[in-house]
Amino acid sequence: MTLPSEVRRVLMTADALGGVWTYALDLARELDRHNVSVVLATMGGPIGAHRRKELRRLPNVELVESSFRLEWMADAWDDVELARDWLLGLEQSWAPDVVHLNGYVHASAPWLSPVIVVGHSCCLSWWDSVRPGVPRPPGFAVYAERVRRGLRAADIVVAPTAAMLAALDEHYGPLPHACVIHNARLLAARDGEEKRPLVLGAGRVWDEAKNLQMLDRVAPRLAWPVLIAGSTCGPDGQIVSLRHAAAVGEKN
Repeated sequence: MTLPSEVRRVLMTADALGGVWTYALDLARELDRHNVSVVLATMGGPIGAHRRKELRRLPNVELVESSFRLEWMADAWDDVELARDWLLGLEQSWAPDVVHLNGYVHASAPWLSPVIVVGHSCCLSWWDSVRPGVPRPPGFAVYAERVRRGLRAADIVVAPTAAMLAALDEHYGPLPHACVIHNARLLAARDGEEKRPLVLGAGRVWDEAKNLQMLDRVAPRLAWPVLIAGSTCGPDGQIVSLRHAAAVGEKN
């Protein structure tokens, strides 16, 4: 990865509810190799102890926390507006060279810096994939318009797959300034460790789109034990229990 020499600080949004957190930290780790600092602005809920431990390994990251609800959550729009003002205040205080948003709506704010939006998922494509043929909730119309405005305001839109980019273009497009940058991770090799006969599922157990409850149901029919890594507690406090697979939580 090559960065323009004038990029020295990035204001990045994230949450601690799923893969966006891992993505944000991996990107921050890579940016550290290029002497770029990251102001990590979190929303959606508190940061757990093990995530704080991860952050302590990243000397280039300054964490700024909030409890504002995310744009895809229920009854979130008042919080989204408050978060908009909060983020603009962070831009004034930290003077980033780039604003990197892992969400959509706030891209339409009056930023002074160039804005990158990364589309990891969206409510419309989620609904159409998980509940095909079922009418969308009325509140999705407001969500769709707010996301559309954000995507059109961004200087560039990035998606991790061509399929996700096509979904964004279908539901909110056209997107003239967009590209695919695939997600990847550098994992340290563990010498001497032998592979074990097991099935590992990973993802938010409470998210229907991950289909991990199906894996839990078929676990008794499999010859290998099934382990599922991921949160069983949703953002609204809902708990999803596993009956057959072993839940190993979110620890890294």
